Amino acid sequence: MKTSKRIAAAVMGILCIASTACGSSESSSGSSSSMPEKKLEENQQQVVERLSNDMETRELENNTIEWFSFWDINPTASEDKDIGVDLALFQTKYNGVIHYNQTTWENKFDDLAALVMANTSPDFIGADDMDMFPKGAIKGMIEPIDDYIDFSTPLWADMKTAADQFMYQDKHYVAVSRIDPCYIWIYNKNTIDDNGFDQPADLFHEGKWNWDTMSEMCIEFTDAEEDKFALDGWYYENALTQSTGLPLIGMSDGKITNNIEDPKLAKAQDMMYELQKNGVVYPKQDHEWKVRGDTFGEGIGSGLTLFYPIGLWAIEDAPSVTKPYGDLSSGEVMFVPVPCSADTDAQYIPSRIHGFCICKNAKNPEGVAAFLDCTRYAETDEAAHKITLEQYQKDYGWTDEMMDMREEIYALAAEHPVFEFSQGVSKDLANLADNVTKASMHPAEAESWSTTVASNAKAIDYLIDEAQSDLDK
Repeated sequence: MKTSKRIAAAVMGILCIASTACGSSESSSGSSSSMPEKKLEENQQQVVERLSNDMETRELENNTIEWFSFWDINPTASEDKDIGVDLALFQTKYNGVIHYNQTTWENKFDDLAALVMANTSPDFIGADDMDMFPKGAIKGMIEPIDDYIDFSTPLWADMKTAADQFMYQDKHYVAVSRIDPCYIWIYNKNTIDDNGFDQPADLFHEGKWNWDTMSEMCIEFTDAEEDKFALDGWYYENALTQSTGLPLIGMSDGKITNNIEDPKLAKAQDMMYELQKNGVVYPKQDHEWKVRGDTFGEGIGSGLTLFYPIGLWAIEDAPSVTKPYGDLSSGEVMFVPVPCSADTDAQYIPSRIHGFCICKNAKNPEGVAAFLDCTRYAETDEAAHKITLEQYQKDYGWTDEMMDMREEIYALAAEHPVFEFSQGVSKDLANLADNVTKASMHPAEAESWSTTVASNAKAIDYLIDEAQSDLDK
C-alpha cells in the first residue's frame, strides 16, 4: 500500500475538477473577489430575457442563495471570465444573487458538517466532483431534493435516469443538470507535427486512436535528458482505468461494487505499468510533488509535454487561464477522448455529472431550486445553449474543430458514461482507491497490478461493506 505522503501530495491534483481556482486556506463568508462581473452581449441578453419570460416562475421569499465551495460560481476568477448562462438567467428572472461562502478542498466536508451542526447551513453545494453522494446523505450533510425538483416534468425528465443513481432511501439527493465527460486528452498540434506523429483527432476519426497508438507516441516522445515527458497532470491514471468501461468503485441498484479483480481493469493497468516503466510521466517526485511549473497545462504550449489528460473545464475558460496549452484561437490546441483498448466494444467516456445538492437545513431551498431550473433551461433551450458555445468561440478562442470534437465527446458520454463513485463513499475508500488506481504509474515506486490487487482487494471490500451497512439502514 502506498504511503500517506503520496495522498497528501496528490490532493492538489484531485481538486479543481469543476473549477479554475482553489479556495484559500481560510474559510470565508463572502466572495473572494470584488472584480466587476462580465456581462452578456446585448443579443445574448435578449435570448436570456426571452427565456426568462417563457419559463415557469417559482415564488421566492428570498432571492439570495448561499453557495458553499472552494471555487466561486460567480465569474470572479479573471477579468476575461464570462458569466454563465444559468447565472445570467437567475439574475434576469429572479434578480437572483449567489453569495459565495468559501471553503477549501481539504476542509470542505469538515467545514460543512460544522455549519450544519451550528444550524448555520449554506444553501447548496456542487456535486460535480462525485464526492457528495452517498456519504453526504448518510452523514446528514445534504437533504433530499424531491420536494423541490420533479423529475417527471419535461424540464427534468431527461435527467431522471442519471439522478436515479444518486438515491438514498428512495429519495433523490442530486439535481443532475447534465452529464459531462470527466477527462479529455489535450495536446498541441504543433508539437504533434514537430515530432512527426499523426494528429490524434485524425486517428480518432479513423478508428485508430487507442492505447496502442497513444503508448507508441508517448514512448517515442519522451526524452528525460531534454526534459520531455509525454504525460503530466493528476488524472491520466483514473482516465485510463475508466476507459475500460468500468470504474474501480461503482454503484448498481443501490449497491456499492468493487471491480478491482475484473480482467478489464487488469488489462488497462498492465498497459499503464508498461508506460511507467518507459518513464513517460513527468517526475513530480523530483519537483516537490507538483506538476510542471505548478500550473495545469504547462509544457503543452512549449512542446515539453505531449498529452495533458484533464477535464474540459481546463480549456473552457478565459485565454489568460488556458495560455499554457498554447494559442487556442490560432488552432494550436486540440483534444480527443481518452483512448480505449484497440478491441473495445465501445468508446467509453469517463464521466461525471454536473449537478448540485441542497445542504441540510438550508435556509432557502426554494431559491436553490429556482437556480437549478435555470441550469436546466440553459442546457435545454437551443438559443440559450448556443450562448455558451458562442462564448467558447468568440471569447475563449475555440475553433470549429474543437467545437465539433466537444459535441462528439458529449454524445459519447451520454451513450457510454463511466462513473467512478469512490470519492463519494468515504474518505478512507477515496484515499485507498486513489492509491490503488495510481499504483502502476506512480513515478517513484510503481508496482504491478497483481501486487496491488493482492494487497488491497480485501481492504476495499471491508470499506465497502462498512459503507453499505450505513446505506442499508
